[in-house]
Amino acid sequence: MTKAIIFDMDGVMIQSEPLWEKTERILLRRRSIDYNPTYRDKIVGLNQKDSAGLLKETFGLPETIEEIIAERVEILISLYEEELELVPGLVPLLEELKRKEFLLALASSSPLRVINFVLDRFSLNEFFSVVVSGDSIEFGKPHPHIYLHTAKKLGVPPEKCLVIEDSINGVKSAKKAGMI
Repeated sequence: MTKAIIFDMDGVMIQSEPLWEKTERILLRRRSIDYNPTYRDKIVGLNQKDSAGLLKETFGLPETIEEIIAERVEILISLYEEELELVPGLVPLLEELKRKEFLLALASSSPLRVINFVLDRFSLNEFFSVVVSGDSIEFGKPHPHIYLHTAKKLGVPPEKCLVIEDSINGVKSAKKAGMI
């Protein structure tokens, strides 16, 4: 029987994937590089280090991974302030799950600063007893670490957790963790 439901954030709770892509276009335009979306499927669901590394490698960026991450987050937050929207129906779903006494957690590859911005902007903190960001784990999706770590923080065995995901890497991560 399911005791906990773990939500991914990007693409599940917020309509952010186009804004992440827009962020990368802006970052590359600043360097006079034309955006090439062929690597997009590989990057979705990766943690910040891995995705910035892929961006660096794909486009031959001279900056360090940390510098790329910092610039991406700054660009993204400015876009979120203007354009970010919740996925329709999210709040009623969270209210119903909470009413049915499921433990709710958020496990996202996004940096904690971005997660906190989203939770604060849309007043979602009250729903999640545990929040885990890509900043706090060593291996990003598709490795199961983020979901195993979240289940441990919830105090719930992985097999009693249901994960709501939208990326191939995220689904692989949850399945490897032994979750539904």
